[in-house]
Amino acid sequence: MRNPWQRSKKRSTKPDEVDAPDAPDAPDAPDAPVGAASAATAAATAAASSPAAGEPRPGETRGLDSPYRGSPSADDLTVPQARRSSPRKIALDILARREHSVAELREKLSSRAEHHEWEPDEIEATLEALINDGLLSEERFVTAFVGSYTRRGHGPVWLRAELERRGISGEAIAKALATADTDWRAAAADVRRKRFGDPPPTDFKQRARQARFLQYRGFTAEQAIQACGAVDDDP
Repeated sequence: MRNPWQRSKKRSTKPDEVDAPDAPDAPDAPDAPVGAASAATAAATAAASSPAAGEPRPGETRGLDSPYRGSPSADDLTVPQARRSSPRKIALDILARREHSVAELREKLSSRAEHHEWEPDEIEATLEALINDGLLSEERFVTAFVGSYTRRGHGPVWLRAELERRGISGEAIAKALATADTDWRAAAADVRRKRFGDPPPTDFKQRARQARFLQYRGFTAEQAIQACGAVDDDP
């Protein structure tokens, strides 16, 4: 007889769980040799610590000759700039601006020799090579110089003095002035007109003043007097 005071047990509606059969044990892997394990560990450590491609190894510099290019190290900043520019490279940079005489270019290279640690023989060899290559020509320099400064209002006396100062021979100067195809009297008159105006000087004092100016610009006394014209009241 059921006890009326006893709570009835609730019956579970879930199906009874059935234990799955145990899976068969996998065969044990053969033990790796101790030496092989050590080698694998060492290889993994080396791979982790090795630098990425393009990066320098510890203690390796990043100099100009290093295959690892990047920010210069402190050692690189102390490397002298001496041999990084050759005499020929500097000479070509100078010639790219305008024509030069041999003496001019020699002087400019010599002024840089101490900084770049060039020997005098290197400079002379560079000048000779540039002449042989047609990159340095005194004939071309003289022609360009005469044409340029004639257009600026300088006469033949000034041109001769300046060319001599730049190491050009007297023969080369005479040839350049003779072939300049310039009417020096007309050139002097044009310079006078630009400076003093169209009307010619009317008295001796004005004429002397203007003639002195033309001689200062490098014209001969004869060219200057002819450019100023004759006056009627000369004493």
